[in-house]
Amino acid sequence: MNRIAQGLTLVLLGAAALTATVPTDLYLNWVKPAFQPFLIAAGLVMVVLGVWLVVAELRGEAAEADHDHGGHAGNDAAVAEAYGHGGDHGHDHSTAPRVAWLLLLPVLAVFVVAPPALGSYTVQNTATESAAPPERERSGQFDDGLVEASEGEVVPLELRQFVMRAWIDEDRLLAERTVELTGFAVPADDGGWYLARLQMACCAADAVVNKVLIDDVPAPEADSWWTVRGTWVEPEGELYDVNEHRFSVTELEEVTDPPDPYE
Repeated sequence: MNRIAQGLTLVLLGAAALTATVPTDLYLNWVKPAFQPFLIAAGLVMVVLGVWLVVAELRGEAAEADHDHGGHAGNDAAVAEAYGHGGDHGHDHSTAPRVAWLLLLPVLAVFVVAPPALGSYTVQNTATESAAPPERERSGQFDDGLVEASEGEVVPLELRQFVMRAWIDEDRLLAERTVELTGFAVPADDGGWYLARLQMACCAADAVVNKVLIDDVPAPEADSWWTVRGTWVEPEGELYDVNEHRFSVTELEEVTDPPDPYE
Protein backbone atom coordinates (compact mmCIF):
# COMPACT_ATOMS: atom_id res chain seq x y z
CA MET A 1 0.00 0.00 0.00
CA ASN A 2 1.38 3.44 -0.92
CA ARG A 3 1.62 6.27 1.58
CA ILE A 4 -1.56 8.00 0.46
CA ALA A 5 -3.57 4.83 1.12
CA GLN A 6 -1.80 4.42 4.46
CA GLY A 7 -2.63 8.00 5.38
CA LEU A 8 -6.28 7.61 4.42
CA THR A 9 -6.51 4.43 6.47
CA LEU A 10 -5.18 6.28 9.52
CA VAL A 11 -7.62 9.14 8.96
CA LEU A 12 -10.59 6.78 8.67
CA LEU A 13 -9.58 4.75 11.73
CA GLY A 14 -9.12 7.92 13.74
CA ALA A 15 -12.46 9.27 12.55
CA ALA A 16 -14.13 5.98 13.51
CA ALA A 17 -12.70 6.22 17.03
CA LEU A 18 -13.86 9.83 17.37
CA THR A 19 -17.38 9.30 16.02
CA ALA A 20 -17.84 6.34 18.39
CA THR A 21 -16.89 8.39 21.45
CA VAL A 22 -17.69 12.10 21.04
CA PRO A 23 -21.22 12.37 19.56
CA THR A 24 -22.43 8.91 20.67
CA ASP A 25 -21.93 6.26 23.37
CA LEU A 26 -21.16 3.55 20.83
CA TYR A 27 -17.76 2.88 22.38
CA LEU A 28 -19.53 1.48 25.47
CA ASN A 29 -20.29 -1.63 23.40
CA TRP A 30 -16.62 -2.59 23.60
CA VAL A 31 -14.83 -0.81 26.47
CA LYS A 32 -15.56 0.76 29.86
CA PRO A 33 -16.47 4.48 30.15
CA ALA A 34 -13.05 5.30 31.65
CA PHE A 35 -11.44 4.65 28.25
CA GLN A 36 -13.25 7.53 26.51
CA PRO A 37 -10.40 10.11 26.93
CA PHE A 38 -7.85 7.63 25.60
CA LEU A 39 -10.00 6.81 22.56
CA ILE A 40 -10.44 10.51 21.79
CA ALA A 41 -6.70 11.14 22.10
CA ALA A 42 -5.85 8.12 19.93
CA GLY A 43 -8.40 9.19 17.30
CA LEU A 44 -6.97 12.72 17.11
CA VAL A 45 -3.41 11.42 16.81
CA MET A 46 -4.35 9.02 13.98
CA VAL A 47 -6.22 11.74 12.07
CA VAL A 48 -3.30 14.18 12.36
CA LEU A 49 -0.73 11.57 11.34
CA GLY A 50 -2.89 10.40 8.44
CA VAL A 51 -3.34 13.94 7.09
CA TRP A 52 0.38 14.61 7.49
CA LEU A 53 1.22 11.42 5.53
CA VAL A 54 -1.12 12.31 2.67
CA VAL A 55 0.08 15.93 2.46
CA ALA A 56 3.75 14.90 2.58
CA GLU A 57 3.25 12.34 -0.19
CA LEU A 58 1.37 14.79 -2.42
CA ARG A 59 4.06 17.42 -1.93
CA GLY A 60 6.74 14.86 -2.77
CA GLU A 61 4.96 13.89 -5.98
CA ALA A 62 4.51 17.53 -6.93
CA ALA A 63 8.21 18.26 -6.34
CA GLU A 64 9.21 15.24 -8.43
CA ALA A 65 6.92 16.36 -11.26
CA ASP A 66 8.47 19.85 -11.21
CA HIS A 67 11.92 18.34 -11.34
CA ASP A 68 11.04 16.07 -14.28
CA HIS A 69 9.66 18.99 -16.27
CA GLY A 70 12.42 21.39 -15.34
CA GLY A 71 15.72 22.17 -16.93
CA HIS A 72 17.32 18.89 -15.94
CA ALA A 73 14.76 16.78 -17.76
CA GLY A 74 16.52 17.05 -21.11
CA ASN A 75 19.95 16.24 -19.68
CA ASP A 76 18.56 13.27 -17.79
CA ALA A 77 16.90 11.95 -20.94
CA ALA A 78 20.13 12.32 -22.94
CA VAL A 79 22.17 10.50 -20.30
CA ALA A 80 19.55 7.76 -20.05
CA GLU A 81 19.48 7.31 -23.84
CA ALA A 82 23.25 7.20 -24.01
CA TYR A 83 23.36 4.37 -21.53
CA GLY A 84 20.41 2.61 -23.14
CA HIS A 85 18.03 2.90 -20.18
CA GLY A 86 15.29 4.89 -21.86
CA GLY A 87 13.32 7.67 -20.28
CA ASP A 88 11.89 5.60 -17.44
CA HIS A 89 15.31 4.93 -15.77
CA GLY A 90 14.62 1.21 -16.01
CA HIS A 91 12.12 0.95 -13.12
CA ASP A 92 8.49 1.60 -12.24
CA HIS A 93 7.67 4.49 -9.94
CA SER A 94 4.44 2.92 -8.69
CA THR A 95 4.91 1.82 -5.07
CA ALA A 96 1.96 -0.55 -4.67
CA PRO A 97 -0.67 -2.37 -6.71
CA ARG A 98 -4.05 -0.73 -6.96
CA VAL A 99 -5.66 -3.71 -5.24
CA ALA A 100 -4.07 -2.44 -2.00
CA TRP A 101 -6.77 0.22 -1.91
CA LEU A 102 -9.27 -2.55 -1.17
CA LEU A 103 -7.78 -2.64 2.33
CA LEU A 104 -9.74 0.54 3.01
CA LEU A 105 -13.06 -1.31 2.67
CA PRO A 106 -13.01 -2.91 6.16
CA VAL A 107 -12.28 0.51 7.64
CA LEU A 108 -15.20 2.08 5.76
CA ALA A 109 -17.43 -0.77 6.93
CA VAL A 110 -17.01 0.43 10.53
CA PHE A 111 -19.01 3.55 9.64
CA VAL A 112 -21.82 1.52 8.05
CA VAL A 113 -22.10 -1.58 10.27
CA ALA A 114 -20.82 -0.96 13.79
CA PRO A 115 -20.29 -4.16 15.83
CA PRO A 116 -23.01 -4.44 18.51
CA ALA A 117 -22.51 -5.17 22.18
CA LEU A 118 -22.13 -8.80 23.24
CA GLY A 119 -25.44 -10.53 23.85
CA SER A 120 -27.25 -13.87 23.96
CA TYR A 121 -24.93 -15.54 21.44
CA THR A 122 -21.96 -14.87 23.72
CA VAL A 123 -23.83 -16.20 26.76
CA GLN A 124 -24.88 -19.39 24.96
CA ASN A 125 -21.39 -20.08 23.63
CA THR A 126 -19.27 -19.05 26.61
CA ALA A 127 -20.31 -21.72 29.08
CA THR A 128 -23.30 -23.84 29.98
CA GLU A 129 -23.03 -22.79 33.62
CA SER A 130 -22.03 -19.59 35.35
CA ALA A 131 -18.73 -19.84 37.15
CA ALA A 132 -18.82 -19.79 40.94
CA PRO A 133 -16.48 -17.24 42.60
CA PRO A 134 -13.10 -18.46 43.89
CA GLU A 135 -12.88 -19.77 47.45
CA ARG A 136 -10.99 -16.67 48.60
CA GLU A 137 -13.95 -14.47 47.64
CA ARG A 138 -16.55 -16.40 49.63
CA SER A 139 -16.27 -14.08 52.61
CA GLY A 140 -16.34 -10.33 52.94
CA GLN A 141 -18.65 -7.35 52.81
CA PHE A 142 -21.47 -6.92 50.28
CA ASP A 143 -22.12 -3.58 48.62
CA ASP A 144 -25.68 -4.27 47.45
CA GLY A 145 -27.64 -2.49 50.21
CA LEU A 146 -29.78 -5.54 50.95
CA VAL A 147 -29.17 -5.44 54.71
CA GLU A 148 -30.04 -1.74 54.98
CA ALA A 149 -33.34 -2.14 53.07
CA SER A 150 -36.52 -2.32 55.13
CA GLU A 151 -38.72 -5.42 55.23
CA GLY A 152 -41.00 -5.62 52.18
CA GLU A 153 -39.00 -3.06 50.18
CA VAL A 154 -38.09 -3.92 46.58
CA VAL A 155 -34.29 -3.92 46.42
CA PRO A 156 -32.73 -3.16 43.00
CA LEU A 157 -29.61 -5.25 42.46
CA GLU A 158 -27.16 -5.67 39.64
CA LEU A 159 -27.07 -9.23 38.36
CA ARG A 160 -23.50 -9.63 39.52
CA GLN A 161 -24.55 -8.60 43.05
CA PHE A 162 -27.47 -11.02 43.04
CA VAL A 163 -25.39 -13.94 41.77
CA MET A 164 -22.54 -13.23 44.20
CA ARG A 165 -24.85 -13.11 47.23
CA ALA A 166 -26.78 -16.18 46.06
CA TRP A 167 -23.53 -18.14 45.93
CA ILE A 168 -21.61 -17.02 48.99
CA ASP A 169 -24.05 -15.56 51.54
CA GLU A 170 -24.38 -18.46 53.98
CA ASP A 171 -26.95 -16.46 55.98
CA ARG A 172 -29.21 -16.58 52.89
CA LEU A 173 -30.51 -13.06 53.36
CA LEU A 174 -31.91 -13.15 49.83
CA ALA A 175 -34.60 -15.62 50.91
CA GLU A 176 -38.10 -14.10 50.89
CA ARG A 177 -36.73 -10.69 49.80
CA THR A 178 -38.20 -9.05 46.71
CA VAL A 179 -35.46 -7.85 44.38
CA GLU A 180 -35.34 -6.12 41.01
CA LEU A 181 -32.97 -7.19 38.25
CA THR A 182 -32.34 -5.84 34.75
CA GLY A 183 -30.76 -7.76 31.89
CA PHE A 184 -31.31 -9.29 28.48
CA ALA A 185 -33.13 -12.50 27.61
CA VAL A 186 -31.23 -15.65 26.60
CA PRO A 187 -33.04 -18.85 25.56
CA ALA A 188 -32.27 -21.89 27.73
CA ASP A 189 -31.72 -25.33 26.21
CA ASP A 190 -33.90 -27.21 28.71
CA GLY A 191 -36.84 -24.82 28.72
CA GLY A 192 -37.25 -21.46 30.33
CA TRP A 193 -34.82 -18.63 29.74
CA TYR A 194 -32.00 -16.72 31.36
CA LEU A 195 -31.90 -13.13 32.44
CA ALA A 196 -28.26 -12.28 31.80
CA ARG A 197 -25.79 -9.45 32.02
CA LEU A 198 -22.10 -9.33 31.13
CA GLN A 199 -19.58 -8.00 33.62
CA MET A 200 -16.58 -6.25 32.10
CA ALA A 201 -13.28 -5.45 33.79
CA CYS A 202 -11.57 -3.70 30.89
CA CYS A 203 -13.07 -4.48 27.50
CA ALA A 204 -15.54 -6.85 25.85
CA ALA A 205 -12.80 -9.47 25.43
CA ASP A 206 -12.73 -10.16 29.20
CA ALA A 207 -16.51 -10.12 29.77
CA VAL A 208 -17.85 -12.55 32.39
CA VAL A 209 -21.38 -13.95 32.25
CA ASN A 210 -23.83 -13.46 35.15
CA LYS A 211 -27.25 -15.04 34.70
CA VAL A 212 -30.27 -16.45 36.53
CA LEU A 213 -32.70 -19.09 35.28
CA ILE A 214 -36.38 -18.14 34.91
CA ASP A 215 -38.85 -20.92 34.17
CA ASP A 216 -42.18 -19.67 35.51
CA VAL A 217 -42.97 -17.15 32.74
CA PRO A 218 -42.79 -17.59 28.93
CA ALA A 219 -39.45 -16.84 27.30
CA PRO A 220 -39.32 -13.45 25.54
CA GLU A 221 -37.39 -12.66 22.38
CA ALA A 222 -33.65 -13.21 22.61
CA ASP A 223 -31.58 -10.10 23.39
CA SER A 224 -34.64 -8.09 24.46
CA TRP A 225 -34.08 -6.18 27.71
CA TRP A 226 -36.25 -6.69 30.77
CA THR A 227 -36.60 -5.50 34.34
CA VAL A 228 -37.96 -8.30 36.52
CA ARG A 229 -39.13 -8.27 40.13
CA GLY A 230 -39.40 -11.38 42.19
CA THR A 231 -37.62 -13.66 44.62
CA TRP A 232 -34.68 -16.00 44.70
CA VAL A 233 -35.61 -19.69 44.60
CA GLU A 234 -33.66 -20.90 47.60
CA PRO A 235 -31.77 -24.11 46.77
CA GLU A 236 -31.22 -27.07 49.06
CA GLY A 237 -27.75 -28.07 50.20
CA GLU A 238 -24.57 -26.05 49.94
CA LEU A 239 -24.82 -22.82 47.97
CA TYR A 240 -21.39 -23.27 46.48
CA ASP A 241 -22.47 -26.53 44.82
CA VAL A 242 -25.33 -24.90 42.88
CA ASN A 243 -24.72 -24.81 39.13
CA GLU A 244 -27.20 -22.05 38.36
CA HIS A 245 -29.56 -20.02 40.48
CA ARG A 246 -33.27 -19.70 39.76
CA PHE A 247 -35.48 -16.64 40.02
CA SER A 248 -39.24 -16.60 40.52
CA VAL A 249 -40.86 -13.67 38.70
CA THR A 250 -43.82 -11.76 40.10
CA GLU A 251 -43.59 -8.80 37.71
CA LEU A 252 -41.66 -8.04 34.53
CA GLU A 253 -41.38 -5.04 32.25
CA GLU A 254 -39.65 -4.66 28.90
CA VAL A 255 -37.15 -1.81 28.83
CA THR A 256 -34.96 -0.15 26.22
CA ASP A 257 -31.32 -1.11 25.83
CA PRO A 258 -29.18 0.78 28.37
CA PRO A 259 -26.42 3.04 27.01
CA ASP A 260 -23.89 0.92 28.89
CA PRO A 261 -24.88 -2.75 28.44
CA TYR A 262 -22.19 -4.08 30.80
CA GLU A 263 -21.87 -4.12 34.56
